[in-house]
Amino acid sequence: MFRTAVIILVSNKTPAVKTEKGIREFLIPQLNILNFEVKKLLIKAEQELLSLEFNTLSKQYDILLIVGELNNNIILNALGNICCKEIKIKDVLTLKTESDLQGMLPPTAKLLTSDNLPFPVIYLQRIFILKEDILEEQFNHVLKKHLQQYALEPLFKKVIKVHLNGNSNKIVDTLKKLVHLELQSEDSVSNLIVSSPKFENLVECEKKLKHELNENFIESSESIDVLRSIYESTDQKIVSSLEVIEKCLDSYGPDNTFLSFNGGKDCTVLLHLVYTVLKVKYPDYKKPIICLYVKSKETFEEQDTFISQCSIFFNLNIIEITSDIKNALNNVITTQPNLKAVFMGTRRTDPYSQHLDMFQMTDPNWPQIMRVSPLLDWHFSDIWDYLLFYKVPYCKLYDLGYTSLGSSSNTVRNPSLAYFDTNQGKNVYLPAYKLINESEERSGRNIGK
Repeated sequence: MFRTAVIILVSNKTPAVKTEKGIREFLIPQLNILNFEVKKLLIKAEQELLSLEFNTLSKQYDILLIVGELNNNIILNALGNICCKEIKIKDVLTLKTESDLQGMLPPTAKLLTSDNLPFPVIYLQRIFILKEDILEEQFNHVLKKHLQQYALEPLFKKVIKVHLNGNSNKIVDTLKKLVHLELQSEDSVSNLIVSSPKFENLVECEKKLKHELNENFIESSESIDVLRSIYESTDQKIVSSLEVIEKCLDSYGPDNTFLSFNGGKDCTVLLHLVYTVLKVKYPDYKKPIICLYVKSKETFEEQDTFISQCSIFFNLNIIEITSDIKNALNNVITTQPNLKAVFMGTRRTDPYSQHLDMFQMTDPNWPQIMRVSPLLDWHFSDIWDYLLFYKVPYCKLYDLGYTSLGSSSNTVRNPSLAYFDTNQGKNVYLPAYKLINESEERSGRNIGK
């Protein structure tokens, strides 16, 4: 998915011969091995120019690698500038803990580290900042595995359990034109391992199998290896969210919880996390996940298509109600009074959400239900890190320049993502994950109101 890289060497030394040699003889060949094409190697020392390069190059290329010493503050100031966040400047070399370093970075930045590293890699939306004197160590212990994952093409994979007979074998043969298929037989039950780089192909395959096999179709599940890798994550946002979801399911039970889902990026991450917990921690639970889709009168066709695809891929029971959220909630808990908790994809940056708790009952004048918000402390960048790193399918509108989905009549592509592509010679819109300043996330919403 990601193939192009740019390296910027930030140095006050003239010339920075040793570091440049290390980049040319070690870093660039290593990137080539991972199938990244290094488009440019730039040497910069001026903060203003560096900020401009960060902003421009992050739009043009997939990966930015910044190499330099951090004690001159040029790099960190430039990082703050593109996020529109003021950096609390300290002498980096005197910082005693990673939390001290994290405290002086933009809130959307992360530290990638390991037990073998004396200093972490600073990361923000596929911008990696490396310390020049430990460049090779940082690459080998941390950066390499991240770049390997980003370089992988998406491959959607499911294990489908079926009863096969002579006629159904013909059905399976026809599906080989649509997906890659492996057959593993276990007594009377067969496992079909189906995979495709195209999400829609995998969904179509499962749809056809359900239709043709009827009662001989038993169940399907995303590859457990993918789901277990999420549980192995050391990202504290992911770890915390999994704990919140587990606590909710342990407290209320899977049968008594549902999920608010409209096909947007946040609730797509939430759905994938809830699905992961159910498959890993509740492997015997086979019922569809109940999802409430509060539909506006003017929706995007792409959004509805994606929701329909998710319904098949994740085994969802979609309750679609065209109403406001309050009446929709009332409808659901009146008709299904066993439902006691709803998973919400709310983040603190959403309107009126700054002071919410992870577990919070609805207001007294609302239908009474426990709102559970596992993503409350996630940033816009965290959402896209998850979707891109774990190759989670998402609505195609986000690749067209939309960053927040509302009504189709008053939502447009984000103006902040408009960009003149010199190669194409025309204006284009960058995908949503290219937006760095998260305060601009809702630009393009409620246009004309």
